[in-house]
Amino acid sequence: MNLHINVAYGENQHHIIESVFKATGRALDQAATPDVRITGVRSSKGLL
Repeated sequence: MNLHINVAYGENQHHIIESVFKATGRALDQAATPDVRITGVRSSKGLL
């Protein structure tokens, strides 16, 4: 994984780093959580 973080604004380094960690954690949690709408095996076999 390549992770690039651009901080648009902020002055307090502590708060900037804190927000980067929180946002990264939330994004990784969302990416790793299974989608409950998908049932069975994801496959495009026979559909293309």
